Amino acid sequence: MNLVEEAVVLQHGDAVWDRILVDADLDGVWTSLGNYPDDALPRLVGAGSELLGVAEADLCVELGRHATQGLSQRYPGHFAAHDDVRSFLLTLDDLVHAEVVRLHPDAQPPRFWFDDGEDGSLLVHYRSHRSLCALAEGMIEGAGVVYDEPTAVHHEACQLHDAPHCSLRVTFETG
Repeated sequence: MNLVEEAVVLQHGDAVWDRILVDADLDGVWTSLGNYPDDALPRLVGAGSELLGVAEADLCVELGRHATQGLSQRYPGHFAAHDDVRSFLLTLDDLVHAEVVRLHPDAQPPRFWFDDGEDGSLLVHYRSHRSLCALAEGMIEGAGVVYDEPTAVHHEACQLHDAPHCSLRVTFETG
């Protein structure tokens, strides 16, 4: 959550962040070690969307991009262990979310699983009771920035449109 605060403050200033907290009826200090109510992020996104006049999905994508870049600065060792976006993404459930659950046993991180596309793409399947697939999309795009590998994400199926899970086709520009 502190990455969300950081993104908003960087782009819009402390006063806007404070207003979003008030509008979302949230308060407190946001830390990387905190475990927050499931509805906190959707409430922040809703309040931010309204205040900034942008679509919630667009705001989530932007927050996701920023979050991945922030995580790469906070946990450089995990990112350095991978040479590209694909190898990084493949560790989300096994390493990253396992660590989240270790730190917060009651956490319910999203689930990811993968299929290789015949065209070299990666089909990322996403399921979460929070349905923040736009955040996942932004985080994947942010990984492209971290690894300096232009990465495009195409939503093929979506929980928000009655699919059992989201399917995001990720294509990579190399060379």
